[in-house]
Amino acid sequence: MALSFTEIEQDKWNNIKVLIVDDQLSCAQLVKSVLEKTAIKSIDIATCYQQAIQLCQNHRYDIVLFDFHLNQNINGGELLTLLRKKNIITSNCGVIFFSGDRSPEVISTTMGIDPDCFLTKPINVGTLKQRIRNVYHVCLQRKPIYDALDQNNTEQAIQLCRQLLREQGHNLHIEILLLELLMEQKQWQQAEQLLTLFKQRSQHHKLALIEAQLAAKQGGIKEAVRQLQLLIKQVPLCVNAYDELARLYQQNKQFESALSIAQQGLMLTPTIPHRALLVAQLAADMNEIEIFLQAGKTLSTHLPIIDNLWLIHFAEYTAIFEQIYTNQLSTQHSYRLQNEIKQIHQFATQRLQETQRYLLDAFANVVMARINYTEQQITKAKRRLFQGLKPFFGVMHQAPSIVMIDALPMLISFGETRLIGEIYQVLMTRSELDGHSQYRLSQLKEKQLIIENIRLLVSHLETAKINLSDDPKRAGALYKTILHDYPQCSEAILGYCDSLINQQDYQNPELLEYTKQLTTLPLPSPLAPWKKEIIEKQTSIQPMVINHLATNIQKA
Repeated sequence: MALSFTEIEQDKWNNIKVLIVDDQLSCAQLVKSVLEKTAIKSIDIATCYQQAIQLCQNHRYDIVLFDFHLNQNINGGELLTLLRKKNIITSNCGVIFFSGDRSPEVISTTMGIDPDCFLTKPINVGTLKQRIRNVYHVCLQRKPIYDALDQNNTEQAIQLCRQLLREQGHNLHIEILLLELLMEQKQWQQAEQLLTLFKQRSQHHKLALIEAQLAAKQGGIKEAVRQLQLLIKQVPLCVNAYDELARLYQQNKQFESALSIAQQGLMLTPTIPHRALLVAQLAADMNEIEIFLQAGKTLSTHLPIIDNLWLIHFAEYTAIFEQIYTNQLSTQHSYRLQNEIKQIHQFATQRLQETQRYLLDAFANVVMARINYTEQQITKAKRRLFQGLKPFFGVMHQAPSIVMIDALPMLISFGETRLIGEIYQVLMTRSELDGHSQYRLSQLKEKQLIIENIRLLVSHLETAKINLSDDPKRAGALYKTILHDYPQCSEAILGYCDSLINQQDYQNPELLEYTKQLTTLPLPSPLAPWKKEIIEKQTSIQPMVINHLATNIQKA
């Protein structure tokens, strides 16, 4: 039955803004023509996710309609997640999904996203007209509540929910929102009383899920598990129930059951990264290598490639990979794992767009550097690390936080003060960091002594550099001392080589060895020009070095 608007609501309806996101222009135009017959005047169309993001940044839409399957390996759920995460659409924006795909994956994924409405293609004209009016009516009802939540006034939002339910009676969306807010405020008794009342009016699966969550919050783990098992049996596509049940099994140390149920959730929604990561972590904890690797392949072939969120998910997976890798006792197993992570990188490369692949290459080099470092292959680790950071030399502000922070422990160990300083300055300008980066950074902050030693190193390098021209012998001794503590410090290596050349100690074997290392190592400015100058000095004095360096450069 079509809703009747009040005069004020009708006036607002005549001025709403609607966006249709569909990669098939003809379908979007058909939906637009139907909506125009309902007196909606402002309707925009986006045929790709980039256009949708831009339009949402420039306009405040009241309702957005998403086709589930968009082009460029993107689905509407990924786009909605980004728009919500970055506050590009309002919290109260009405969301309608439509799709001709009725597979369990689409249904489960959409249920997890929780839109206001889902329509199947071909779309019935009468149904579309009715549903969009219904959705807008819901948006008008809940707007004061969401405005209060946007101002972090949860208590007011709770009172507004209660008021609306008293005035208008049963409203499943508001009932669920009220229960969630009460649980967030740990008002368990009130939530339990209201849940009993609401369940008399509806047996909706969302209420059953909240009932299980409420039981778990109050310590009734066994009862919560029983309720979730029953819910999954009755509504097998309610994927959030799988998440809750896996978490409770994990909390109760029933790891095999947790892994099994997490795998079922992942099978239903392979495009949702947090489920692949949960399976990966559980598999790693149980040393189930094959399941762990399969989770990585699922993640890499379904990465959400909008924005750079994909890199965060990939970094979280590789952190778990490092956990498994360091526990391997067999060289053969370690070698196999290296090949597997490279293959997973390759799967991700195939999914990513051309403009994103260099970020994965950079991150992959940093990851492999960390592995080499763990295996005490220090020179190789440094070369890979610098190869990973090379695209950002001079433009470090363009580097993802994850790449910089995962590189920092090795840079500190190597004594690369210039890169450390540059990364630190950039990170200070970042308004917020993802959870993975925050965790890595907190680990570094705990090592206060190491950070203090880097400050001393900066001072020692400055002192040595001052003496380089006037007293190369003293400078050489200072650089030698630094290299005793930081054998891989690029600035100390350059300074020591320069001091030897200034002392005309051309036959020193360390000079040739260090120069050999430098030829294959990319360096940031101002170290790169210094390296070039040293090599030019040496080659102009000692012709045989030219052939040696040329051979090394060709091999590199």
